[in-house]
Amino acid sequence: MTSTKHDNSNPAAKIALRNHFLARCPPKKILECYAGEHREMYHTCYTGQDVTALDLKKGENIKTIDNRQYVRTHADEYDYFDMDAYGSPYELLVTLFAHRRSKDPFTVIVTDGTKLLLNYQHASNIVSATANLSVGLQVPQLYRFQDELIWYILRAAATRFGITISDAKIARGDTGNMKYYGFVAQKIGP
Repeated sequence: MTSTKHDNSNPAAKIALRNHFLARCPPKKILECYAGEHREMYHTCYTGQDVTALDLKKGENIKTIDNRQYVRTHADEYDYFDMDAYGSPYELLVTLFAHRRSKDPFTVIVTDGTKLLLNYQHASNIVSATANLSVGLQVPQLYRFQDELIWYILRAAATRFGITISDAKIARGDTGNMKYYGFVAQKIGP
């Protein structure tokens, strides 16, 4: 999974969010999902860190692999996950929660472009499944509830997989289509 476009609608918010969590919870090992060909966040925030970059597009120092496949077998090797998806990040987030076994705290940074789908009244599959909406159901003005859907999905996924979420911080892109948020999580269940 990779983004087909660059999301630089508000790089200052993206950088500030990452720097906040880098200072709050200095990582040992970062997994940069959806790294992108140009790796803007790496060059801006992660230089000098131990970073593994994933994307379907080839690029310098990028493992060319579907990030969900990689996370299934490597979820416990990292303590900081950067999920800079242009669209919906939730399939990857649920994959992380489902395959995390370590009880050590971990940080997750998310770029959520789900509103781009919601603007057209279509929810992504994970939103539909979590909110018990029929796939393909059109809900007028669903985009107005993006914040609520984000927190609902996070709570539902965390509860399902025995994860606690704390220290959440959210920011918005200049256009309002993108949401950037981060949180600290920890496995408490089996």
